Amino acid sequence: MNNRAWKACTRTAAAIAVSVLALTTGAAAASAAPPGSSPSSGIKVTHGRFDLVVPVGRARPAAPAGEITAFHGFSSFQTFVLQSHGVDLDGTIEGDLWTYNYKALWQVYNLPSSDSWKVWGFRFSHDSNRSVLKNTYLNQEQHHFHVSAHFTIKAADMQGVSSLRIGFETLRLQLDGTTKDFTVVNSSSGGAKDDKDHDIPIHFDPIS
Repeated sequence: MNNRAWKACTRTAAAIAVSVLALTTGAAAASAAPPGSSPSSGIKVTHGRFDLVVPVGRARPAAPAGEITAFHGFSSFQTFVLQSHGVDLDGTIEGDLWTYNYKALWQVYNLPSSDSWKVWGFRFSHDSNRSVLKNTYLNQEQHHFHVSAHFTIKAADMQGVSSLRIGFETLRLQLDGTTKDFTVVNSSSGGAKDDKDHDIPIHFDPIS
C-alpha cells in the first residue's frame, strides 16, 4: 500500500473511532433535557463550570431583584479516548438538542447568528438597560433543535493528549429566581478540551 493510500485509510479509521467512541461515552453523559422529556432520543450534554459574563472589575456576588444575570460555561457533547496519534481526527455531532434558542438573544443586539458568544457577552456587558433582553428571556421556551456539526482536529494539536471533550459554549441567564440555558451551537462558539481542561484547537464547518 502506498503512503497516500495509507494516510487515507488511517484518517478514515480515526474518524470512525471518533464516532464509535462518541456514541459509547455519550450514553453515560448527563442529559440536558428536563424531567418528563425523552432524553434518550436526543444529544446528551454535560455542563461544566459557569462563570459570570461581566466586564472585568464589575462582578457582583448577587444581582438585585429584576436584574438579569448572565453566565457562560463549556458544555461537552462528545467525550472520547484517543487510541492513536499522528493523524487528523474528523467527526460529526448529529442529533436533536433540547435547549433555549440562542438566536433570540443574538437578535436583541442585532448580531449574526454565526457570531461568537464572546461578541454577545461584550454587547451584554455594555447594555445598561437590558429591558429588551428581559422581555426576550421571559418569552423563550425550550425546544428540540437539530444539530449537524462537522469538526476537524489536527494531529499536531493532539500530541500528548489522551482524551478529548468536544462541545459548545452555553449561556446561562438568570432573572428573579429563574434560570434558562442557551447553548450556542455555531462554529465560532465550539471548542475542544483535553483531560486537564486545556483548550485544543478545533475547526468546525459553518453550522446553519
